[in-house]
Amino acid sequence: MNKLLIIDGSSILTTCFFATVPREYYYGKTPEEKQAALSRVMKTSNGICVNGVYTAMKSLTKLLNSQKPSHLAVAWDITRDTFRRRIYPEYKGNRAETVPELKSQFILMQELLEEANIQQFMDANLEADDLIGSLAKQFEQQLPTYIYTKDQDCLQLVSDYTRLWLNTGKADELKKEYNVSGIPDNCFEFTPMYVKEVYGLDPIQIIDKKALEGDTSDNIPGVKGVGEKACIPLLQEFGTIEVIYEALEDDEKSFKETCKALGVRSPVKALKEGKESAFMSKNLATIRCKNLEVTLDELTLVVNEIALNRKYKEFEFKSLVKPAQEAPKLMVAKQGSLF
Repeated sequence: MNKLLIIDGSSILTTCFFATVPREYYYGKTPEEKQAALSRVMKTSNGICVNGVYTAMKSLTKLLNSQKPSHLAVAWDITRDTFRRRIYPEYKGNRAETVPELKSQFILMQELLEEANIQQFMDANLEADDLIGSLAKQFEQQLPTYIYTKDQDCLQLVSDYTRLWLNTGKADELKKEYNVSGIPDNCFEFTPMYVKEVYGLDPIQIIDKKALEGDTSDNIPGVKGVGEKACIPLLQEFGTIEVIYEALEDDEKSFKETCKALGVRSPVKALKEGKESAFMSKNLATIRCKNLEVTLDELTLVVNEIALNRKYKEFEFKSLVKPAQEAPKLMVAKQGSLF
């Protein structure tokens, strides 16, 4: 079956990098101890760090061979100074700087994929999530679309046409609970039904969930004093933060009674004090989609195996280099049908 696979390049590379750093990095108590561990990551003979690229390409190759997408795109974060920082300067302000050993590998990975004829997308004003969303919304009704990432923000993109392969430590547990198979390793496939089952909300409501709860990983403040125990029932009852605030401001007494009926300790004071933060947080959490001026044909997966092998040899990835006759024959595929 033809399908479009959209990969979060930043997510897969970062995950693979930290999965293959020496164990001492995590046990290091001082910057010097951590740096000593990083100095031992996989390198080429001339000292170029490649552990993340090597592991990411192994994962990507396995993913493509098992899932056989007919179309492929890779999206990248290239800066933290996107439009969201102009809305809220502290956005992602709690994150440490990317270590040089990883930072240098973004360029290497992008060069490798470019040589392999894999389409990549990056924008200095947008995050990878925005590019992923843009591609999904542009093409999801033309052929089935799958997103591969570790970022839960992409749950909001799940639809009848777009499914999310979320890389999560809970993947095996979820697969067993819902008795599903055929999904990439370490991933769970979220459809609208499974988003509702696992999170208690529709995919689009994940935005409102972050608007109320906030998100510590991205430093989105949310509403102080409103956690999941209040957030989920409120959104199940009212749908969006806009409707929540309309109900609160229209009839506070009735709103309090509704909260009581829902088993929610009255969040009225927190909601009033955090209104501005709630709407700003929703703005930050919303994935921005735009037309990327690319055609579906341009995303057709036809790997330049010769160039890919050349880059593998350059990076000394001996186990990934294959003789030309053993290279996968990836044919140009015709456009597929919907789910």
